[in-house]
Amino acid sequence: TSSTVPDEFVARVDIEVDSPGPTHVIRSIPLRARSGTARVHAPKDLQTVSLTAPVGKSSQQMLPLKNAGNIDVQLKLKCSESDGCFSVTPNELSLKVGEERSIVISFKAQENRKAKESLLTILVLPSGPQYEVTLKGEFASDISGKQAISSSYVLAPGLVNDVPPILSNKQFVAWGGVTLGRAIQQKLVLRNNSKTETQQLRLLIRGQDQDCFQLQSMFSPEERLTRHGELSIRPREDVTVHLLFAPTRVACMMAKLEIKQSGVRPSQPGIKFTIPLSGYGGTSNIILEDQRKQADGYVATLTDVAVGRVSKVCLCVRNTGSRAAFIKAVVFSDIHKRATMEGSVISIAPSQFVLKERTQEVYNRFCIIKTLTVAQLATLCLFCGDEVSRQQYRK
Repeated sequence: TSSTVPDEFVARVDIEVDSPGPTHVIRSIPLRARSGTARVHAPKDLQTVSLTAPVGKSSQQMLPLKNAGNIDVQLKLKCSESDGCFSVTPNELSLKVGEERSIVISFKAQENRKAKESLLTILVLPSGPQYEVTLKGEFASDISGKQAISSSYVLAPGLVNDVPPILSNKQFVAWGGVTLGRAIQQKLVLRNNSKTETQQLRLLIRGQDQDCFQLQSMFSPEERLTRHGELSIRPREDVTVHLLFAPTRVACMMAKLEIKQSGVRPSQPGIKFTIPLSGYGGTSNIILEDQRKQADGYVATLTDVAVGRVSKVCLCVRNTGSRAAFIKAVVFSDIHKRATMEGSVISIAPSQFVLKERTQEVYNRFCIIKTLTVAQLATLCLFCGDEVSRQQYRK
């Protein structure tokens, strides 16, 4: 078991309005996290599991798994498609630090009497590392299949034997809205946590929208773009991977970056990380029409203002972008103190709405003036965001 103590991190998320002028913190959310090494051990001689069974019957074998890392892990287990010949129980498993539990691998021989092969993947949720065990099944003429192993087997770091952990600073990479025809770069840092061994890694982008995501090579003069590459990371070295997202349509797009150790023997399949990639094409862009623009916003003038009299001003809001926007209006009597205006003084219709792409909405703003003390009556703030993303987050 790893003897190192997991790192504790404390941080805070400050939520502000994204605007060109001065901003203020709307809300703060405290964050606390633990960072450690996820490491799963299994018997050395069970990196390939071979099972035999008579036609129509099943044989089983137990595979002990031990959490040899320094943080608790949640595992997802799955056999690749092989006509339903192989299965694993359970398909999800929780292991505390130092805990050992066994899974059961089953093989059912089919009528065609052909040898079968499958791959058992053991994924540390949510996104890696991922271990792989080769499964082989054969037809047997005798009555009983291969018996389950006894619990006296000595555990060794079979799945991660001589494979030092590769650490990443992100479990997923997400882009916001990106204008069609443009590309936005993000960075991912990989660390070889070994003290002595250099690691060779293969990187590959795969998935339904893989054409929109690319790796940017920083080792060649032309900084060429590709969907695959190789890295060599020295002991304790950090390497930055540059990822580019260039959407081709107004839609949500997803892919994944696979990071796999290369140059290992078949008996040591190594580790495969999967880092999800997501982004969407197009952005919303909100403007106010026919209003006087200043450095920190717009100015709307109320005419015929008098005490006790209802005054009205109409504001035309237009979305010139390619995606629908969600807009919510809030009126502040003092924006620096975040003091909102009473509804009896100013009312807004509508107060929130969805503005589709390349459309406009007219705001009706009614004011009942009780006193006249300052030239600036109130500040109307329009909070805007992507409507498609808002619906996804609500789910």
